[in-house]
Amino acid sequence: MALFAVVFVSLAVANPRKRRVTVTFNYDFNLSHPCSVTLTMNCVKQFNVYDTTDDKREKLFSIPVPVDATGFVKGITGTSPPLNLRAGEHTFVVTAQAAEGTESDSGACTIRIRIDR
Repeated sequence: MALFAVVFVSLAVANPRKRRVTVTFNYDFNLSHPCSVTLTMNCVKQFNVYDTTDDKREKLFSIPVPVDATGFVKGITGTSPPLNLRAGEHTFVVTAQAAEGTESDSGACTIRIRIDR
């Protein structure tokens, strides 16, 4: 399973400690098809967003596969619930999760951001 993506992360302050993370990326479903009623194995079930700052791997949220996704899909977007994120540099990754629970290489879709305040 391969994840080809460009990630854009924006942060909006909900209160002094809570922030929402919005992730936008692209995915080629020609390589791994989305799960469906008839395709339940060897398919993409969802995308997972992790904070891998300081060599930890904390799952922040999941993004469902877009309805009727086929081919190369641009602009897949998901937004987290309010999160407690400390100020400083963070590394976020997006993985594609298969129906069997395996995930794509987390190094394929990585971005580093800086949170001020």
